[in-house]
Amino acid sequence: MFTPTRLKVVIVLLLIAATAAWSKLRLIEPGDHEPQRWRVEEYPGFQNKGS
Repeated sequence: MFTPTRLKVVIVLLLIAATAAWSKLRLIEPGDHEPQRWRVEEYPGFQNKGS
């Protein structure tokens, strides 16, 4: 029924469709787009972990 070439094309198309559907189903929290305000000394990237 499916030749190897057609099977590869069908699999690729299914992966594209599944990825598109998954990206549409992701839920966005109400606070996800609020600006994040950090003071410099509180910013996690600037904390001294070793000392």
